[in-house]
Amino acid sequence: MNLTRIFSIQKSGLLMGLFLAVMALCWSPGSLRAGEAEDYFKFYSYYHSKWALVVETGGKKETSKAECYGTAAGCNIFVSKNETSIWGYDPKTRQWTGAGHLKDGSRFTSTISRPQGPKFKAGMVLTFKTIIRHADGKISYLTGKQTVVDENTLTAVITGTDQDGKPTPKIVRTAKKIK
Repeated sequence: MNLTRIFSIQKSGLLMGLFLAVMALCWSPGSLRAGEAEDYFKFYSYYHSKWALVVETGGKKETSKAECYGTAAGCNIFVSKNETSIWGYDPKTRQWTGAGHLKDGSRFTSTISRPQGPKFKAGMVLTFKTIIRHADGKISYLTGKQTVVDENTLTAVITGTDQDGKPTPKIVRTAKKIK
C-alpha cells in the first residue's frame, strides 16, 4: 500500500470536508439575516444623546441627566447616576437586549420590542420586559410602555410585580434630549 497515495486521499478528503463546512455556514439561515444587527443598531441609535430625566415613583420626583452613546461594536452604552447598562442585538431572540447595574447594586436584563418602521416617530410605543435581581436577593418583573412623544421626548410607564406577585410601585419616566 502506498502511504503517499493514502495521505493524498485523506488530505483531499479533509479539504473537501472543510470546503463543504464553509459552504454550509455561508448558506445557513443565519446568514440570510446578515445586516439585521446593523439595522437594529441604526434604529436604536435614536437613543444616542444626552438626556434630561424626570422619574416619578410613588408621588416622589427625581431629576437627573443621562447619556447614551453607540460603540464601534454596534452596542449602546447608557450611563446615568442610577444606572449603567449596555444594549445590543441578540441574534438568538432577534431582539434588542440590555444588561445593567443599578446604583444600589441590583442588576437587570431587559428586552425591547421593535416597532414597525425605519425610525422612531411620534406615537410609536415600545414595550420593555425587565427582570431586576435586587441586591437583597429579591426579584422584580417589570413591563414598561415607552411612548415617543416627538423626536426629542419619550415617556414611559413602568409597572410590575415582585417575586411573590405583589405589585411594585408604578414608575413614570420622562426623557428629553438635551441639545
